[in-house]
Amino acid sequence: MAGLNKISLIGHLGRDPEMREFSGNKVCSFSLAVTEKYTDREGKLVEKTEWFSVSFWSNLADIPMRYLKKGNQVYIEGKLSSREYLDREGKTRFALEVRGQNITLLGGNPENTTAQNNANTMQQAPPQKQVSEPLPADMTPSDTNGEDLPF
Repeated sequence: MAGLNKISLIGHLGRDPEMREFSGNKVCSFSLAVTEKYTDREGKLVEKTEWFSVSFWSNLADIPMRYLKKGNQVYIEGKLSSREYLDREGKTRFALEVRGQNITLLGGNPENTTAQNNANTMQQAPPQKQVSEPLPADMTPSDTNGEDLPF
């Protein structure tokens, strides 16, 4: 049986997308802030933000560059990939990155309707040729089956 590497995120862009070229391929990258809110044992509301590095490659790289900017809320599906690099002191470091495969603009801004439709048509289908439905533009993370997952 084959393994599975899939991640789904809803968050806000922390910076404008940047385009570069790597080994002859276009790559668009940006940071994504995903904020989780929950109540701790003392009844205090806690807000925790995780930051993700996201990249879209080849033809998919054009979509974030064309339609996204800092602060936009997006739903992203992709897979985690790790990379090894040397820092400024020459020490080996490891980083996790989300390699985006699907992207949907969220937020209900009428100007983003065209962008969302174009982004949805550029989604890569999984190997089984199934195309999942993106979240509706007005859906928020708390609307997912009324469940708040503890992880």
